[in-house]
Amino acid sequence: MRSDRRRATYRLILFLGSSLFYQVSAFSQAATTARAQRDPVTVADAIRMTRLADPWYALGASSQGKVAQFSPDGKRFTVVVKKGNLEQNVNEYSLLLFRTDEAFHSPKPERVLTLSSSSNRPAIQQVSWLDSVTVAFLGENPGEQQELYTFGCASGKLERLTHHPTSLVSYAVAPNREQIYFAAEPPIHEVWTQVTRREGLSLGSRYSLLDVLAGDDAAEVFYRGTELYSQQSPSSLPERVKVNGIVNGLYSNLWLSPDGKYLLLATSTVNIPESWKEYQDPLQRMLIRANRPDTGVASYIFQLTLVDTQNGQSQPLLNAPLSQRSRPEAAWSPDSRSVVVANTYLPLDTSDSDQRGMRKSSIVAVEVRIPDMKVVPIAQEDLALLKWDPRTQKVLFEKTKAGSEHEAGVTPTQEVAYSKSQGRWTEVAVTSSDLSSDSKIDVVLDEDLTTPPRLLAVDLDTHQKFLLYDLNRQFHELTFAKVEEVTFEASDGEPVKGGLYSPPDYVSGKRYPLVIQTHGWNPKRFWIDGPWTSAFAAQPLANKGVFVLQLEDDLKYLQTPKEAPRQMFDFEGAIDYLDHLGLIDRNRVGILGFSRTGLSVKYALTHSKYHFAAATVADGADAGYFLYLAAWNTYTTLLQEDMESVNGGPPFGQGLTSWIEHSDGFHLDKVQTPLRLEAYTPVTLLFAWEWFSGLSRLRKPVDLVYIPGGFHILEKPPERMTSQQGNVDWFVFWLKNEEDPDPGKAEQYKRWRELRTLQQTDKTGQKSY
Repeated sequence: MRSDRRRATYRLILFLGSSLFYQVSAFSQAATTARAQRDPVTVADAIRMTRLADPWYALGASSQGKVAQFSPDGKRFTVVVKKGNLEQNVNEYSLLLFRTDEAFHSPKPERVLTLSSSSNRPAIQQVSWLDSVTVAFLGENPGEQQELYTFGCASGKLERLTHHPTSLVSYAVAPNREQIYFAAEPPIHEVWTQVTRREGLSLGSRYSLLDVLAGDDAAEVFYRGTELYSQQSPSSLPERVKVNGIVNGLYSNLWLSPDGKYLLLATSTVNIPESWKEYQDPLQRMLIRANRPDTGVASYIFQLTLVDTQNGQSQPLLNAPLSQRSRPEAAWSPDSRSVVVANTYLPLDTSDSDQRGMRKSSIVAVEVRIPDMKVVPIAQEDLALLKWDPRTQKVLFEKTKAGSEHEAGVTPTQEVAYSKSQGRWTEVAVTSSDLSSDSKIDVVLDEDLTTPPRLLAVDLDTHQKFLLYDLNRQFHELTFAKVEEVTFEASDGEPVKGGLYSPPDYVSGKRYPLVIQTHGWNPKRFWIDGPWTSAFAAQPLANKGVFVLQLEDDLKYLQTPKEAPRQMFDFEGAIDYLDHLGLIDRNRVGILGFSRTGLSVKYALTHSKYHFAAATVADGADAGYFLYLAAWNTYTTLLQEDMESVNGGPPFGQGLTSWIEHSDGFHLDKVQTPLRLEAYTPVTLLFAWEWFSGLSRLRKPVDLVYIPGGFHILEKPPERMTSQQGNVDWFVFWLKNEEDPDPGKAEQYKRWRELRTLQQTDKTGQKSY
């Protein structure tokens, strides 16, 4: 549990919201259709669904470039998939191996390796080919730490290269395995030792409230970062590598140059230069303001650091921060004399006012020559770096394809290539041979809002697509809700998009309950539950006779006092829209907020004139007075910056007046909705506590479910069942007055019936406070 808790601080980044924007399509009313007798979709089906295992894809990133890993000779490729095993309470990860020359002939994949994880970490991740028959990856088995392994695809031999006491988070290894670098989680330090128990403890700025209560500094791992090690061979002992800054635990990639002389990595800046405050990105500026002044403590500001592996010396690659918009990306030239990096800013070391102005506001892709560190510009835009092709010497990027229409198996991006001539980089045409290691084939994940994900092989010469692997054949036996993209107006007139799940047995003219899932809609993805596996349960709810509306992200007023009201108008507009169509009963509307939108759901429950019959806030953001004080000190300084932005300043003096107006915890007396709160870590338990304690004191119906070993996006099958199935039961109970007859849930319903009694008492005005 401690190992899982150490990742708690990383989740705070997710509370800042996500930046997804998607295409609009017309709504057509769900019609009654004849269906074969099939089983309804359940939460168990969602947990057992086979998915692409890439962690960034799971967070909402495009699958482009994340599906297959081709061997250096192009003759083989691997794909990693995962699914939940409810019986064993683990997640199973499988390494699938394909022969490239069979890809267009419906091959049966060879499941060469399966590992299971009982933690929040993947059992197989970061797969890379060392040669044409051997792959390296980070892996683990139940109850183990994450270690570095190699697997022989021909021999079937699995070899463990590291034996570290804490889990590895990233690695770089030379093909001959004589150079191994890895970043690992630091050990947890006990707060309460024999000395501190006897003599007491001066908190100062070293410990947070969570550290003191938990007895260790597991929640502080983000600020302590990770630890970098070098290992000369699988049989040798690792040695600690010291670098400038703190090795970053969030963006943990390691890039070893082909000749092994240099290692590139992202580090968290300890002492931020004063000039960096001039960069114009609002999030960047807020993160710089939130930096703690204490020396030796990491910030949320990252930069790239270059390590000379021969003498151990390190230096910044650029005297500039990385962009916060996406993860850092780098690629070495085949001769190791240059490295290309994307998603970075340039140093503000120029006297040219126009150039300095550009550098303050623009994210760039550049080449940095080694060792003289000369910077050669490539592109002045936000690009995702794909590779530096040793065959053509082209650097290939990916960028958002403006105005594109979605097609099956095609993401809304386009590849752009750059080639260097006479010391300058210029954009050149992208050919089919640029897009794949094999130069003839690409592998894509084909999915959309109604098509479950499947692997397709694409012939790059003819652009024909061939089915490679259907990830979920069992879905042919299930009854899925109809899903359509809808557009409507919020109650303040703003346009809104979302995905509407209709009950499979929908009858025209009948009005149904509605559950609003509050953010993350993307019509290019297939979601059996929702954008994430915490709390959301779209298809299982629809199969219980409930309309489900998955809303898009609304970031227009993020981190301002207008953020929550703006999103509340979206919720209200959704109710008006679906009521006008005759689809829903507006007296039976539930709302489910997760992560950042917990803030707007809480606001709606205290400020909206619309009626919500039930609500859930799962691991949700909060801007309350209790959290502001309880979370102060050390790693959570960013939270205070965020809460002050939302509530109009700090809650002292005249600022308290603004807090009383904007902070929802001061308006709990207005809540008329039964509320389910979920918290997955000790950190996020603080986020839920003001509302749980306040509503309990007011004798209003509130239920708090605490999963202490969870991850912000739940991974473990039993925890997902607790959250997702718990919400299906919760909304069906309040919106349809139905209970699951499972005797194992008797205590749950006994508790909820008591909450219903509280609600009825609250409605009659019989207060007991």
